[in-house]
Amino acid sequence: MQEPSRTAPFDVLRRDVSAHGTEFSEADWKALSEQWYEVTIEKRREVFANGTRHEGLLFVTHGICAAQFALPNGQMVISRFFEARDLCAVVEFTHMGLPIENSIVAVTPVEGVIIPKEFWKSEHLDGHVFGPYARRKMYKQHLFEIDILNVKTVNRTEVSYNFLRERHPTVLERVPQAMIAQFCGITPEGFSRFLRNYSGR
Repeated sequence: MQEPSRTAPFDVLRRDVSAHGTEFSEADWKALSEQWYEVTIEKRREVFANGTRHEGLLFVTHGICAAQFALPNGQMVISRFFEARDLCAVVEFTHMGLPIENSIVAVTPVEGVIIPKEFWKSEHLDGHVFGPYARRKMYKQHLFEIDILNVKTVNRTEVSYNFLRERHPTVLERVPQAMIAQFCGITPEGFSRFLRNYSGR
């Protein structure tokens, strides 16, 4: 039996733009898409690794990515997951005044569209063609990240796990348990114990 054809990344992005209330003429779309490029990232590879030309934002069209960073004690933490129609980029931040190394990693094979940083920045600030979509998309993503921050602040495994069940069910199906544990802030062993006793199924 032949597998169904996968929607091309540019087409997924265009549908998402349309779903957010922005329509382009063919000429506008052609001019915009000439500034972006489609990418395929292998499983376990960094999306924006040094030495790659991927600099900007990744609009994920297929697969799952994770934003991860290492605490000063070496513990790896996943701050969030990205799925189809999410935008992701490496955001620099510090802990106790020191920069923290962080990255976006392909948890599964990932496809998407890279939108160059300078293009996104100028459009997000005052663009009239792609800009309205960029602003709506970032606002929606900002609200989602506030929800994640609230979940993380509670610092209870059950709350984090239920958040994934409600908002990221595909993550629970496709992401290794060790990475789910990193999102929940516990060890893989602790996460296994949690699952044995979990009553929310």
